[in-house]
Amino acid sequence: MNSAEIEETILIVDDEPKNIQVVGTTLAAFGYDFMAAASGEQAVQRIEARVPDLVLLDIQMPGMDGFEVCRSFAKLPEMAGVPVIFLSANDDKNFVVRALEAGGVDYVTKPFNKAELLARVRTHLDLKRVRDDRAALLAKTERFLEVMAHDLKNWIGSASLSAQLLPEVLDKPEKANQIVETIVDSTGRSLDFISEYLTSAREAREETEIHEQEISLSAICRETAAQLGGAAQRKKISVSCQIPTDEINVISDRTALGQILSNLVANAIKFSPTDTEVVVTLAEDPLTLKVSDDGPGFSEEDLTQIFQPYTRLSAKPTAGEASTGLGLSIVKQLSDRLGIEISVDNGDRGAEITLKFPMRRVDQ
Repeated sequence: MNSAEIEETILIVDDEPKNIQVVGTTLAAFGYDFMAAASGEQAVQRIEARVPDLVLLDIQMPGMDGFEVCRSFAKLPEMAGVPVIFLSANDDKNFVVRALEAGGVDYVTKPFNKAELLARVRTHLDLKRVRDDRAALLAKTERFLEVMAHDLKNWIGSASLSAQLLPEVLDKPEKANQIVETIVDSTGRSLDFISEYLTSAREAREETEIHEQEISLSAICRETAAQLGGAAQRKKISVSCQIPTDEINVISDRTALGQILSNLVANAIKFSPTDTEVVVTLAEDPLTLKVSDDGPGFSEEDLTQIFQPYTRLSAKPTAGEASTGLGLSIVKQLSDRLGIEISVDNGDRGAEITLKFPMRRVDQ
């Protein structure tokens, strides 16, 4: 077992210092962090300061016994889902039943076998990790469904209403054209949303194959600026490339790199006010690619969750564009697969996102 990978904290509750020492030494040898409490009352105090990932709980203690302590844990919201394993010298089956009824997930008798105790601890920590991951996934899914239902309802509703009004203005070309534009815009935003979701889902499953080859990073920068030039012009935003005169070639995946840069530039355009500039800067030693804009930048809270999928940041698109909360998540997933280090900050002008490439440049 690689102890460096273990980060769980275990609370040991026992009124016998020798028992705490033996159990603590066993856990520490395998990389677990642990806290100790000599009574039930002290255990509750320890939890107020730090919530453990698992509890090893003695039963027969002065004051609050183990059953009372376990029931008190169940009343604390922060202890929801934290497994409690009872450690007791009493092997009476009635005690085992009472321990499980009090909320324990397992029962180990003293003197315990170290290998058995560690196996029980690992098992219940693994189960807790799975439960936590599922809860987090459920929360993300619910958040996505809320976003999807809200946005798609608005866009599809707008397209439907416009379609109903269209027959009434067929003899009025100007109004008819406005309605057609609304339909195209609404359906386009819906399709963009679905496309981003499908791309994110593919990357999460790592289904997109990576095909490495020698490619011109300079050319990708110019192509991306040209492709998104129309969207920028509609908002009176210019996209400029500041790149060295000599071509810079790297070994990477052209499609994935294009998708990364396209997402970053499109995001910059989306959140920038009119009459501003989005700048793509390519620099050497170290090889970095930076996208900066004149938008509002990121709040402190944004920076802590910026790569989480379905997360809406504090800034809003400046022209009512669709915002799925998936663009930067896709960028992070692709960057990780290509070995590109990505950092996000607030520059002198606004948001600033930097890609640092691995040392795989191809010299001319």
